[in-house]
Amino acid sequence: MALKHLKVKSLADKIFTSVLAFTLGIIVALAAVMTTIYYVSYEHDAEAELAASAQDAARYLNATPSADNEPILEAQFSGLTRYTLIAPDGTVLYDSAADTTGMDNHADRPEVQQAAASGEAVTMRYSETLGTDTVYAAVKLDDGSIVRLSETRHSLLSFLGNMLVPVLVALVVAVVLVFVLSRVLTSRIMKPIDALDFANPLDNEIYEEMDPLLTRIDEQQRQLKQQNAELAQAENLRRDFSSNVSHEMKTPLQVISGYAELMKNDMVQPADRQKFAALIYDEAQAMRSLITDVLTLSRLDEAAFGDEATPVDLVATAHRVAGRLESFAAGQGVSVQVEGACALIRGSETLAEEMLYNLIENGIRYNHPGGEVVVSLGMEPVGVVAAGEGAAAWVGARRPEAGEVVVRVSDTGSGIPADMRDKVFERFFRVDKSRSKETGGTGLGLAIVKHAVIYHGGTIEVEESPTGGTVFVLRLPAA
Repeated sequence: MALKHLKVKSLADKIFTSVLAFTLGIIVALAAVMTTIYYVSYEHDAEAELAASAQDAARYLNATPSADNEPILEAQFSGLTRYTLIAPDGTVLYDSAADTTGMDNHADRPEVQQAAASGEAVTMRYSETLGTDTVYAAVKLDDGSIVRLSETRHSLLSFLGNMLVPVLVALVVAVVLVFVLSRVLTSRIMKPIDALDFANPLDNEIYEEMDPLLTRIDEQQRQLKQQNAELAQAENLRRDFSSNVSHEMKTPLQVISGYAELMKNDMVQPADRQKFAALIYDEAQAMRSLITDVLTLSRLDEAAFGDEATPVDLVATAHRVAGRLESFAAGQGVSVQVEGACALIRGSETLAEEMLYNLIENGIRYNHPGGEVVVSLGMEPVGVVAAGEGAAAWVGARRPEAGEVVVRVSDTGSGIPADMRDKVFERFFRVDKSRSKETGGTGLGLAIVKHAVIYHGGTIEVEESPTGGTVFVLRLPAA
């Protein structure tokens, strides 16, 4: 199937349009800026020249009697510059370009007001009708009257309009040159890119700026192969897990359904109703435990456990768990002891309690009458291992000087064969399947323990105790 490029241009077109747009933009901007600078400079010089002419006219008029001002202006000053003589009350006494009889009072004009106040003024006003600027230079005479000079010029917009033709000619020339240049440049740039071999990204001779991209492609190809293998494995695990969950839930459901149907049809003797209700209750509790463990594992798999990391005292947690299991241990004829004075980690108190609960409960469940479960907790220093020396090397998660908390849960049960110690953490794995119904449990407890230990950044090992039972050794980063 061919690739579709609905909105993305080709690289060659991108280079061409970018070079063209950039060049034309620079030409237009430069032309506008230079024209504006020239116009502003010209206007500034013209204003200064007009102000100087106003000062010269004022000095000349101040040297003559006030009664002769109008005749002198009419006789001596003429040309493109407009001269206006304004009385102190704003009445126009003389104007070189218009009849004064029909002219309005000029007392409200900005340049007249400013000149009357400060002695001189230079202002500019824009005529929207004519599209021109008019510059006014006014000077106050000794007798209080105002002589005003004015000149009309093209506005900035008009001035820029006059420059439009030269700019357009320059743009046309630039378009032709840029078109030819960009085609040659694009061809040279694209030649090594068109020859890329993406099947072997690191074997290409290409611009060094593209090395990160090719390296990333190579890494992604390797990651995709690895991910495909992991996905296949995960899919197999999911199918096995779903099958195991269905199987484990089907048995209690069948028991509950069967006994409930007998009770519904009144096929149970009154003396047996309590016994049947107890069986239904036990199976419901087993199903609830299974669902709880499945949900806990699901949350751990998704790293979605909601507890905020806080300091957790494992000694206090172990005592609390032992108290909860006291009646269960008494029923099995097993004693539980907790030893230790200080074992502080940072993590989830809920998970820590779940972790210890499953280990101690298993020690009780798979023990024998008169046996015992010992929970030993304490701090141990951690030796510094050189980086790169296997799994024990430091990777920054733990500081060697901080030490670690070591938890040992030992029992006097029948133990776990050496060839099965790596499998006991698999979901629904049981060492003795023939006793699974007798001992109870969901088969998920140690899987939860393993994930909880990983969640806290620790490790777990299985050892044989001197009595022939089992010892679970947890090593967790100390808080």
